Amino acid sequence: MNFKDQYRTAFSRVHTAVTVCEEDFEMRTKKRAHRMRKSVMVLAAAICLLLACSATALAMNLFGLKDLVLHGDGTVAPAVTTGNLGPAASGEVTPPTELISLQGFAGSTEYKAELEWGTFLATYDQDGSLLAKVGNGPTGLSDRYSQYLVYTQEMADKLDEITAKYDLKLHSKLDILNSKEELYARLGTGDFLGPYITDCGPYIYEDGTFHIDGSAFLPGGKSIGLQIMNCVKGSFTDTLLNVGDAANYTEWSYKTASGVTVCLATGPDKCLLFADLDHSFVTFNILEGTDSASGGVTADDLQTLADSVDFSMLNGI
Repeated sequence: MNFKDQYRTAFSRVHTAVTVCEEDFEMRTKKRAHRMRKSVMVLAAAICLLLACSATALAMNLFGLKDLVLHGDGTVAPAVTTGNLGPAASGEVTPPTELISLQGFAGSTEYKAELEWGTFLATYDQDGSLLAKVGNGPTGLSDRYSQYLVYTQEMADKLDEITAKYDLKLHSKLDILNSKEELYARLGTGDFLGPYITDCGPYIYEDGTFHIDGSAFLPGGKSIGLQIMNCVKGSFTDTLLNVGDAANYTEWSYKTASGVTVCLATGPDKCLLFADLDHSFVTFNILEGTDSASGGVTADDLQTLADSVDFSMLNGI
């Protein structure tokens, strides 16, 4: 199997019963060149600002959606963006397309590694000429980088440098699973997804990091598509999510029935749930928002879904 085929197998959204838009779960390693065009200086300033603020935020337990966005405090343009970065047509307004880390809040080693990797990629091979030279042929690199879009020795060296700096491991293997029961068996847990989440198409890495495409059928007959990402701490999982404009979300903390406090956020086009657990960082990407034609997702809907998931099982992995 050639490099691009390996990558496509690793990061395709398999066994999903949901239609997934390109705006959702952006695999930045797959389509990064045309989505990153901001300067290294802006990113460096953002890194300094985020590191300076992280200790205070941690002490005050103020982390939320804004603390996952890969840029500064809102006074600088997003350093990592998606969409067309060229000049807009006359009268056209390009909506914000902010990306968030799915590995942890600002200040975590995983977040800092993601930001530095993005700093490097922002100016590397912008015209795609180096990737074009590789084409569908082998990269000549070690299988160590098989789960990442690394196609030159320079990229491999930079990834090694960053992960060594933050003492993070690279993923070495990915398995596609057939059911949520198979996922429970691999993780050694019970049914942590609860009664509402169905149509579950998971894949899992060697350390227990996993992704799920599925649906949830809530009481009252409301059906919502969702994606779940569980990133195990101590590993580098280069996966981002496009949230549009983070300022458009209403967010709050909520203690679930399983006793774990999560961050919930409702937006016009999608809703989000974040759980910063002892050993992993969990993201629920709800593929409907408050303005959905089907009636929209309410705060009660989101809390009902959160209560149906036993996060304490994941906390103990």
